[in-house]
Amino acid sequence: MRRFGLGLLMLLLLPLAGCQATEVNDASPALGIGADLEGEQIKISIQLAKPLPPEQSGKEVPFTTVSGVGRTASEATRNISLSIPRQALWSHAPAFFISDTLAQRDLSLIVDILSRDPEVRKSARIFVARGNTVEEIMSSQTPLEPYSCLGIRDLLRAQEKQLGIYTAVSLGEFMFALSTAGIDPLVPQVSLVKQGDKMIPTLDGTAAFKGKKMVGSLNRDETQGYRWMKTGLTQGGIIIIPSPLDPQQKVSLEVIRSQSQSQTIIKDDEIKIKIEINAEGNFYEQNSIGQVLTPVNIKKMEELASREITRQCHASIARAQLLDSDIFGWGRAVETASPHTWEQVKLDWYEIFPRIQAEVEVKFFIRRTYLTADSFVFR
Repeated sequence: MRRFGLGLLMLLLLPLAGCQATEVNDASPALGIGADLEGEQIKISIQLAKPLPPEQSGKEVPFTTVSGVGRTASEATRNISLSIPRQALWSHAPAFFISDTLAQRDLSLIVDILSRDPEVRKSARIFVARGNTVEEIMSSQTPLEPYSCLGIRDLLRAQEKQLGIYTAVSLGEFMFALSTAGIDPLVPQVSLVKQGDKMIPTLDGTAAFKGKKMVGSLNRDETQGYRWMKTGLTQGGIIIIPSPLDPQQKVSLEVIRSQSQSQTIIKDDEIKIKIEINAEGNFYEQNSIGQVLTPVNIKKMEELASREITRQCHASIARAQLLDSDIFGWGRAVETASPHTWEQVKLDWYEIFPRIQAEVEVKFFIRRTYLTADSFVFR
């Protein structure tokens, strides 16, 4: 009887479930979503895949970008339906863009709908459009990837192993940092640069936030310094250091992995952060002649790499403290180490954060030299 009753209940619920279904021919998956300002109104843009027949594939851009404007983000979103004949499937979008104009104005203009709408994918990668409108970024084309929003998302994956500069941030992580005391978001920026006769999207620094506003940007070195200090294991990247034979020449070291851990020290009402980074990599290239790979020189290169990483870390810390943006989550670290101390300082945290002393200790080890242990010799 219990099985019969359960089966009957499922049959009764089927018509209700069918009412929520969307026909495939009536829908179009969103490849990216963006938020911007147009005057005093909110502008929401989406990139949609075109339903191109096979004979036309490759002959035109396979996507279109459409926008809606409204007094609120939800009104702007729904106004998009005035210009497209299909329902956009927001939950498919793997990338979300915010213009720097909106980010510098007030994130509360869009943050509520981002946290409330079940159709917005919290795993989507978030970017700040730097120096360009969101619509311009989303309408651009990326080399090799036909859909630019997917291409921009994949830029993060590609550079992580090759360069190791930027850290991907999901929309969920962004929302968590905005809603949690003692940590501020740091988000990759994307801008358009001219390449030949086209403007292509390129990763261009990171946007630092304080509260509900963007307060400034970190450059490439400062962004890489942040990545070194991010707690846990990171993999991939490259370091350029002076050659131990000639400081005017350069050596490239490929990073295999790095591990960072931090310690919060509270003594006599003073807060100090101690950061330890252990990294290892491979000798990858020298752009000069001479036998670089000797035991003595390898030791020198390890020391030079450690100094370079330390420099990038201190550059990142200095910039964050200048912007008064706790992108490292040191406030949360204080709360974890001493809840009593955090209760005393949390209301004045943005006055305390810029004065915190940070000690960075780096150890870098060279493990391999690939196909040869000798430098190339011209005959």
